Amino acid sequence: MDCCEFREKYSDFTDGQLDDEEELRARWHLSLCPACRRFDAAFRTGVAALRDLPAVDVSRSFGEQLRGHLRHELEVRGLAVSPLSGAVAAMLVLVTIGFVAWDLADLHAARHAAAVAANAKPQPVRPAAVPIARDTMQPVPEVFHPFDPVLLVADTSLATDADPPRFDVPAVWGGR
Repeated sequence: MDCCEFREKYSDFTDGQLDDEEELRARWHLSLCPACRRFDAAFRTGVAALRDLPAVDVSRSFGEQLRGHLRHELEVRGLAVSPLSGAVAAMLVLVTIGFVAWDLADLHAARHAAAVAANAKPQPVRPAAVPIARDTMQPVPEVFHPFDPVLLVADTSLATDADPPRFDVPAVWGGR
């Protein structure tokens, strides 16, 4: 059981509504997870504080007085339903349906694009051109002077018209 599952089932756990296996899993997770132990302690402290509050005593006539006040408010204000409320509700339903349809169409297009991409033939990746020093035939260090006559920047003997030489340029220049 992970923390999300524990918190989803926490109410049933505290009320004793979980079956035996789920309760054992919840207790095991609680014994291993300090975050959930803090959550459990804070919850139980809050419940205990609420239970310690004094009971509220209301008069015997409280219920009748409340019903009388509510009847009076309904008579004075009447029903606050506008004649246009049905039209507004219908418009809200139509807008909601439109958004759901738009979202479903977008989801369908994304799934179609993913399926097309999954079935596409992968293109071979060419390695990037690496400058080679003529004397040592070792790759040139990252910091080099481009006009140094010792360096061979691109080997044109292997290049074809379909495969022009590539020169990689740094994305950010130092400004020196």
